[in-house]
Amino acid sequence: MDRSLKSTISPIRNGQCPVARFDTYFRAVSADTRELIDKAFALRYQVYCLERQFEDPTEQPRGLETDQFDRHSVHSLVLHRPQDEPIGTARLILPQARPHSLPIQDLLKKSGMNACNYFPNHAVAEVSRFAISKEFRRRKPEAGSAMEADAGRERNGHLPCLGLIQMLLRQSIELGVEYWAAVMEPQLLRMLALMGIRFQPIGPLVSYHGLRQPSFCHLPVMIRNMALTRPESWAVVTNNGELMPSRLESAPVQLKRVA
Repeated sequence: MDRSLKSTISPIRNGQCPVARFDTYFRAVSADTRELIDKAFALRYQVYCLERQFEDPTEQPRGLETDQFDRHSVHSLVLHRPQDEPIGTARLILPQARPHSLPIQDLLKKSGMNACNYFPNHAVAEVSRFAISKEFRRRKPEAGSAMEADAGRERNGHLPCLGLIQMLLRQSIELGVEYWAAVMEPQLLRMLALMGIRFQPIGPLVSYHGLRQPSFCHLPVMIRNMALTRPESWAVVTNNGELMPSRLESAPVQLKRVA
């Protein structure tokens, strides 16, 4: 753990702590098998094609929402333990050697801005397809299931979202990613900010499947500020201090290749 944080933040280790609650009702996994990747794509279809109508379902006849960026992305899932079903997903789009390989880089270029003024290409990944199922949040607990009834109280809380951020952070540390970029709805950015996950805006709102805000964050700075302002969020996102991107500051940053 960052030594400068030790005097102000310490791991939360009791039965009511957010990490214990998350581990009881949810689990975050890297979608690194064909089966798990297809589950992520199926959940994206449910959220982006059916619930939000963000994408045209007729263009995804197999019920799996995919695009050209999935070929150089890593994917995450949050599972609901009582049924072991996927209820949240996200991906990190990794930069390629060619210029403007990330959607946000191309978008900023078209707006007359240079993405390199905000984050280095070799150390950034774009957070994308970040989604929690509305159907899951609206579902009523099954009668007679104590665990399901308890988990029902967590449905509309922040734990599934924080679990996704935890897995994105874990993957980022493994891959040597130090910056996150994103083109997000303002509402999602506000929700993340309430949890202490703060992105910095890049320029004005843009028309990109609706109004979106290009933004970025430097992971060591974002995690440190979260520790100081939202320690319960910090506990889940870093798994009680296990995941600290400040370690990257003392070593050269280089992305591993992902097939």
